[in-house]
Order: sequence, then structure tokens, then C-alpha cells
Amino acid sequence: MNKRQAKKLFTKYVNNECSKEELELLNTFLDSYQGNSFGGEDYRLIEDESFRSESWSRIEKQLFKKTDKVYSFKIFYKYAAILLVVLTVSFYFFQGGFFSEDFIESNQELVGDIEIGTDKAILTLEDGEVVALEEDKIYETTNVKSDGQGIVYNAEASNLKTEYHSLTIPRGGQFFVELSDGTKVWLNSETKLRYPVIFKEGETRQVELVYGEAYFDVSPSSQHKGARFKVLNNKQEVEVLGTKFNLKAYKDETNTYTTLVEGKVSVMTAGEDIILHPNQQSVLNEVNNHIEISAVDVNENIGWVKGDFVFYHKPLKDIAVALERWYNVDIEFQSEELKDVKFNGELSKYQSIEEILQLISNTKPIKSYEINNKTIVIK
Repeated sequence: MNKRQAKKLFTKYVNNECSKEELELLNTFLDSYQGNSFGGEDYRLIEDESFRSESWSRIEKQLFKKTDKVYSFKIFYKYAAILLVVLTVSFYFFQGGFFSEDFIESNQELVGDIEIGTDKAILTLEDGEVVALEEDKIYETTNVKSDGQGIVYNAEASNLKTEYHSLTIPRGGQFFVELSDGTKVWLNSETKLRYPVIFKEGETRQVELVYGEAYFDVSPSSQHKGARFKVLNNKQEVEVLGTKFNLKAYKDETNTYTTLVEGKVSVMTAGEDIILHPNQQSVLNEVNNHIEISAVDVNENIGWVKGDFVFYHKPLKDIAVALERWYNVDIEFQSEELKDVKFNGELSKYQSIEEILQLISNTKPIKSYEINNKTIVIK
């Protein structure tokens, strides 16, 4: 068990959620760690909640010293690294009413309400007709059915003419589509996907991620007479036989990220053709058209599909972009240096943005924040 896994396990320990097996695992890790002078307590016997919380602060200082290279950067403030356990525990505190309304209001200026993102999309048909898809709204034709949370295409209703539909997800939205071949696609905020209503039998199944972010669970080629599946996007295309991967290609970003979860994919550009294996990510720099490959933690890249924000060593400017898209807000910084304060964290997308902002403002470099309608200023 590595240190990051130990952090997660200790989060459960602090919240009294560890199973017997997990307690044994954590205890073994503590016993085997070099220089483990944690005060002589037998952690198997600790039952008092306040004592567990106090124990974490002491163990943190010895067990998780800031030895990673990232901490040596000047932009990584002394108090800026929020451990995963702090954010996760804070989430439970918020849910349980630990922070009162008076406490929150005393640390912010709130003008207007900011809504949490929901399932919604704009469906554009072949003839240009536009249909708004949203929660509690049913849309159904011969080929397709939507319950407002997703849309499913019927492979049995074949057409002689190939028709294309597109789904556009606005800020503050997300949506799910099951294509006619059974491929499942989750679409993030500010995303547009173009695809055929019916795939022609025996031919390459091809869709286009015009922009944005999508997670694909591709129906295997073996179920479609060997027909491959391709995703086109700007300067690259991804070809698969049957796999799960995430593709991120926003209009306002110069890099395109392809993260493989299962299977194998080929990422092709005008100058390169590379193969990705599970837990690898390719980054295409659209300026020089060069691809770099690295090993990644896929959870950070696909957490949004499961309803989470997952940040590992992320600067606040990148976190702000994710929040802007999901909560449909604009975030500004009172000073440039605040943009580079880095965080670790795992939070629910279904928390209010005020709860997340309160966590951010609890760090030393961040003094406060202010909300004016749809604009947030971090100070």
C-alpha cells in the first residue's frame, strides 16, 4: 500500500468506517513504516472519534511529510496542499450540518443563487430541428427515446439513408447517450457529439467529438462483424475494437487528452500513430501536433462520470475551469499568484458551490471569496 492509498484508508478510519480487514491493513502499514513513533497507541483499539481526528494530525506530520518534488515549487504554498482526507471529511461535515448558515454567511457575500448542474442537452436532428432534452421531459420517435436523463437509439429501426444527429451539452449540464450499436457515451458540460442515427452494417462505426469531454464504453467489434469504432476530433482520431476511454478536447484548451481505462486504442494524427494501454494517457499539443504519453491515475480523469470532482496536485486555475463549466459561473482571481495554489481533493459534484468555495477559502493563501450573481471572485 502506497502513501496515497494510506491517506484514503485513514479517511475511512477517521470517520469510523473501516472494516476489520481495512483496520488490519492500516495497522500493518503503520507498523511497517520507518520511524513510526506515533505515541505508542494501539490503533486497533481506538474508538473515540475526537481522538481519531487528533491522531490524524500527528500522523500526517510524520507519515506524509512534504517530500514530493511538487512541494519544492515556489507556487506550492506552505498551506496550499489540502490532503484528500481533509476534503473528504469536510464533505461529511457539511452534509451533517457541521458548518452553520451563520458561519458560511460570515465568510462570504452571496448575491443570487447558483444552481448545481443537471441532466440536459440540445438534440439537433438531420433536418435542423432542435429539441431540448431535460429532466422529467419525454421525447420519443421511431428511432430514439429520451427520458430527460439520457437518450437511447433503436438499432432495429433501420433507415436506407444515413442520418446524423448531434447532442450539445451546455454549461451546467451533462447527458448520456446509447448509440444504435450499444456503445454508451457520457457527455460532460460544454460538449458536442455528432453521430449517425444508425450505423451501416459491416462499416466502420464513426462519431465526432466536435468539442468538449466524453467517456466512451464501446460495444466490441466482435458483435458487429469486426466493424471498428472511431472517434474523430479536430487534429486526431481514436480507433478502438472495444474499450473504455475518456476523450477531453475543449475549445478553449490547446491540448487534447485521451485516457484509456480498459482495452487498447490507437491515437492517430497527421504525423503520429501511437498505441495506448490501460492507465495511460496521450496528450496532443495542438500547437506543434506532438503527442506525449504518460501513466496516470484514471480515477482523476473519469471521476466526473461517477459524479465526483477529483483533483491531484491541481492548480486552482484548473479547478476553477471545472467549477465554471458545471455550475455555469465565471471565476476571477484577485491576484495572479492565487491561480497556482495547488490542491488534492475528491468532492461530490452535487454539493453546492458555496460548500466547495468554503473549503478552498479555509487554506492560508486564500482569504475569502465573493459571489455576485454568476461571478465569483477568489481573494
